[in-house]
This record gives sequence, structure tokens and C-alpha cells, in this order.
Amino acid sequence: MPTFPMNLRRVAASLASVRLALIVLILGVTATAARAEDGQWYLGEVRLLPHATAPKNWMACNGQTLSIAQNSALFSLLSTTFGGDGVRTFALPNLGPVKLAEGELRYYILVSGIYPSAN
Repeated sequence: MPTFPMNLRRVAASLASVRLALIVLILGVTATAARAEDGQWYLGEVRLLPHATAPKNWMACNGQTLSIAQNSALFSLLSTTFGGDGVRTFALPNLGPVKLAEGELRYYILVSGIYPSAN
């Protein structure tokens, strides 16, 4: 394996970061969670985000079970499609992370936002 001077290693590391940023941009996930706080995203919308933890108003799509009583609007959209008993509980989709050479992206679902209209 060739040996590179330190400045070339830094350039290579920077290029890797730029590559990840371009992938994120191409996937359309450059918007921040602040957009959801402004009410511009729809309840139940699933996004691939470059965050290790869920931003405000989002939950990771890890198949976890939620209370219908505490999340009735989201339940009305998802029902028991991904699990739950349909009486007290329902589940979020279980979507694993997308692994990239430069890091990983994770799926999150918006749990507080605009309720989508039927139109």
C-alpha cells in the first residue's frame, strides 16, 4: 500500500466527507429537523437522515411499539401495518441503517407534523 504524506491524508479525509455530503444531498436529506418544527413536513413522513440520534419530533424507525392513546394521529396513518395489537399498541417500521464507506444514514419517521389530507 502506498504511503501518503500527512497533507494528502487530510485531503483524502476531506474528500470522504464531501462525498458523504453529496450522497446526502442527492438523497434529498439535507433539510434539517427545524423544517418539521415549522410544520412543513407531514406526519408519518419517513426520511433518511445523517443523524445518530433522532431530531426533535422524529423517532428512529426501529420497529418500536407505541401507545395508540398517545399517538392516535400517527396510528390512524400506520394502523397495525408494522405490528402491534391494534387496541393499545402499534409499531413503527423497522428500517435498518444505510451503511456507507464514509458513515451511515438512518431512517426516521416524523411523529409531530401536518396531518396529510386525502386530496
